[in-house]
Amino acid sequence: MNKLRLASVSYIVIIVLTLPVVDYLFLPAWTPASFSTWIIAALYVSLIGTGLTLALGKKAGRIPGLFFGLVPLALAFVLLALSWLVIPGNDARYYGRLKVDERSEGDFSRDFPGEGVSSGSEELLLLPSLDKELSRTIGQGKLGNYGAQFQMDNDIFTSLSLVRNGKPAIIRVAPLDYSGVSVALSAGDKGTIGYIEVDQESGISRLVEVPGGMKYTPRAIFGHRLARHIRFAYRDKLFGPWSFEIDDDGKPFWAVPTYRNSVGLFGGPIREGVVLVDAVNGSLSFHRPGEEPIWLDRSIPVDLVLGQANDYLRLKNGWMNLLMGPKKDVFQLSDSYAYVVSNASGRSHTWFVSGITSPNEADQTLTGMMMVDLKSGEARRYPFAGITEMRAMEIAINDERVRAQGLQASWPFLVDVDGTAAFTMILKNDVQRQRFAYVDIATGQKVAMGDTRASARTQFIGLTGGMVSDEPAIQYSGVVMRVKDRPTEDTVLFMLMGDPYSLYSVNARSTLGAFFLTPGDRIAFSYRESASVQGMRFVTELRNLTVGE
Repeated sequence: MNKLRLASVSYIVIIVLTLPVVDYLFLPAWTPASFSTWIIAALYVSLIGTGLTLALGKKAGRIPGLFFGLVPLALAFVLLALSWLVIPGNDARYYGRLKVDERSEGDFSRDFPGEGVSSGSEELLLLPSLDKELSRTIGQGKLGNYGAQFQMDNDIFTSLSLVRNGKPAIIRVAPLDYSGVSVALSAGDKGTIGYIEVDQESGISRLVEVPGGMKYTPRAIFGHRLARHIRFAYRDKLFGPWSFEIDDDGKPFWAVPTYRNSVGLFGGPIREGVVLVDAVNGSLSFHRPGEEPIWLDRSIPVDLVLGQANDYLRLKNGWMNLLMGPKKDVFQLSDSYAYVVSNASGRSHTWFVSGITSPNEADQTLTGMMMVDLKSGEARRYPFAGITEMRAMEIAINDERVRAQGLQASWPFLVDVDGTAAFTMILKNDVQRQRFAYVDIATGQKVAMGDTRASARTQFIGLTGGMVSDEPAIQYSGVVMRVKDRPTEDTVLFMLMGDPYSLYSVNARSTLGAFFLTPGDRIAFSYRESASVQGMRFVTELRNLTVGE
């Protein structure tokens, strides 16, 4: 019996000694709000309980140690059940996690009246000319001689805005991490070389070598491993997925969002703040909402936004309506989302943007758009009726102008074009961008394409008439002086004799007279002025009198 007790005590000591090892490897949060911590606790209670029952040595008091572990495990599941949606009041708590400003459709054109770099208080949208996949292809080519040592993380390729030459710009940055454990061991305290940067407007990519090396990365080892570094600094915090950012001087940081649960012990996560980690020296700082540095683009993880937004759209009338009722006012986000940057007065905001649709898969209509500022958490809902993003992509790639090329479409961006809501997207192959496209949201019938975004936008204004008064189109006639054909855009630009300050645009496929328009032709037409391009007039009807129309 003494030997059994000695063995049991030794067993307990060994089990206790393994706790720091488990803590080092699995990095649990020391908080009852972490379900994984309860699992580890149940396992250790079971193992230690087994040792204690053996050490007692009395059959009457011997209880299988397994049942000791069932106590905290059962308690954890009871606490988990208290956060279930069907518990009275929980649906309202889940619904209320995201405070959404319900806007009108017209508010969007007032909130974001156009595209480009804002020179004042007017908030404009900065749109990229590349998507994530094309940016990754371009960036991979900059690894060069470092390809065997370091790798780009496909899951971390952050789109962000910063100030360059006094103006906001959009770039994507991808940290370079170790390609394997052996490389991390051989690197010692040198760290990785730096990060890849891809300009989203010009497509120029460069490898940025960081002085001192990036020592703190997700694939580093020992104390330099990012997850271990932040866990040992903040033992009781719940972390969300991190993102990689740089400040306006190019200094690299990891932004690690933290959250707390608001429904029961384990449910309804809401943001608490963000931990910033200097990727070079590992210094850490915690910032509560509203206290983040100006250059930081994101302090809220997209996963959190998705969960909160979908709960807001589904649970307005409670869980019974969602699961077993008529599903009144039940909506959901689209299958994917985009990031868009707005800028005004020298400051930028990164927005999460996704369409709002019905949960009925057979219904492919849009009911609105959801926008969430990934730094401040401000959420807006705009009521748009029309086609979904997926439908817009299908329309663009099946257009007869590009169908034979087998192009793919990037996920669309929501924009306002002279008062008309539209989806704009990039058409590409596996290697490079080919075209830009605009599709009106209301009908999907107005499709404009161009080799540049500006030309596609100008053509789209011609299709929609732009932002004009309610007065009828102006009737006019004259003799053509100059003609500029744009076959790739199905557009003909022309000038009239005696009117050198006006440029007219007509759809080349509107009539044969427009298609074969040449200098010297006498024409009669109607047009509408564009409010966004001075001197630009868009022809709505045209008769070529010279060819007998």
